Amino acid sequence: MHLVDMPAYYPPHKGGVEAYTHELHRRMLEADPELRITVFTSAVGAPAGVEELSDRWKVVRWPGGDIIDHYPVPKPGFTKLLREQCGPDTVLMTHTRFYWPHAWAALFAKRAKIRRVHVEHGSSPVQSGNAFVRFVAFMVDALTSQPVLRWADEVVAVSGSAGEFVKRLAGREARVLHRGIELEDGLTAKPVTEPPVACFVGRLINGKGVADLLVATAEVQRKGIPLKLRLCGDGPQAEELRAQVKTLGLADHVEFLGAVDHDTALREMAGATLFVNPSWTEGLPTTVLEAAAIGCTVVATDVGGTAEIVENGVTGWLVPARDTAALAEALVKAITDPEREARADKLRTGTRAHFSWDRAVSEFFALLAGRKAS
Repeated sequence: MHLVDMPAYYPPHKGGVEAYTHELHRRMLEADPELRITVFTSAVGAPAGVEELSDRWKVVRWPGGDIIDHYPVPKPGFTKLLREQCGPDTVLMTHTRFYWPHAWAALFAKRAKIRRVHVEHGSSPVQSGNAFVRFVAFMVDALTSQPVLRWADEVVAVSGSAGEFVKRLAGREARVLHRGIELEDGLTAKPVTEPPVACFVGRLINGKGVADLLVATAEVQRKGIPLKLRLCGDGPQAEELRAQVKTLGLADHVEFLGAVDHDTALREMAGATLFVNPSWTEGLPTTVLEAAAIGCTVVATDVGGTAEIVENGVTGWLVPARDTAALAEALVKAITDPEREARADKLRTGTRAHFSWDRAVSEFFALLAGRKAS
């Protein structure tokens, strides 16, 4: 089998889908010595051209760019380049419904009679970005996302919430396959306790809810708890957030670490008193999954598949998105809870047991081959 996979971005570009696809590819290649994988992705974050990762694994980056932030558009020649990658043994895979190249790939696969499996990582309409970006995303969902989902031979959802969204948007069932999680041996949380430190990892865009976290932190401070924030990530909202920190009087309590590599992000998670994910929307949040597997105390918004990782009040705390009062209350509860470490340990054990690549890879192979998954 030759898998041509089409994530919009791929490492070294950072993101949850990038990490997901890279880990999936490596695991699949280990499981099947006859499999070949061509990653067909944008040249955002790396030069256009071909990169050989191994004799069975290569990356073909098509020329293009982000006309709207985080929405890559290819230059002319995209279809010809895609056709050159495909042969009689090819199966095509796309990720996340709203990227324009995936709509074109859906039509290409349909006309060329190439089997295509789509993996949906989203669980709601796009909520980040400005009003124009959200309007464009809404129109894409209305006009092209439904064919991307409906024309696929199989649809995989990364969480139960994503599967429900596929049903609402396209009227079809999706196979829910939870991803695995890869961490270095021996990496476990060793949290600081005084003063309490909360860690956030992600892009600094409004959809990640960092502004809400700052407001909640100011409320925690007013309650007499000297919570400090360490923010790992960068993005278009960075300067606005820095200004908000000054307005809220948090200059001595918030540190912007900027874009960091994966290992640094994991170390920051492991050393913090709490890991916080205040996002407005998620599929299955990679950072929450990693924090859970490390054994962090997790406070997160109850969006997407987060509740499939964290059980509210049992292994962590979940709050409604955009509810800063509820987020502040959960932060206080987590900091002052005498059972915090026991909850985190239970979360770590359950996460490592449930989220494994072995089963997911086996079922992916069945879906790619057109066999009934177990």
